[in-house]
Amino acid sequence: MNITITEQAKSKLSEIPDDKLIQLSFDRGSCDIVNTLYEMKVINKREKEPYEKVITSEKLDFIVDDDFEDTYDHELTIDYSNHFFVFKNKNQTFNNRIGLRYV
Repeated sequence: MNITITEQAKSKLSEIPDDKLIQLSFDRGSCDIVNTLYEMKVINKREKEPYEKVITSEKLDFIVDDDFEDTYDHELTIDYSNHFFVFKNKNQTFNNRIGLRYV
């Protein structure tokens, strides 16, 4: 999967310590196909589960479910605007109000 991070998003994400990674998990209870990711969770680095994979982009590690790539057509741009992260690809904006939460 190709994850592109804009300069605005890089500026916010650069604050994350090296011993952490970003977990991108879908809200499986949502009936909204497009907006099923509402937050990025910053968690301690850990081994991935059998149903997960790690994607590295711009020296940031993202842990995602195996089906994450299919949802975004294997291409995701993470932007930052109006105090929220924005997920989009070349075809559409998926969600423009994604928060960042440390757990």
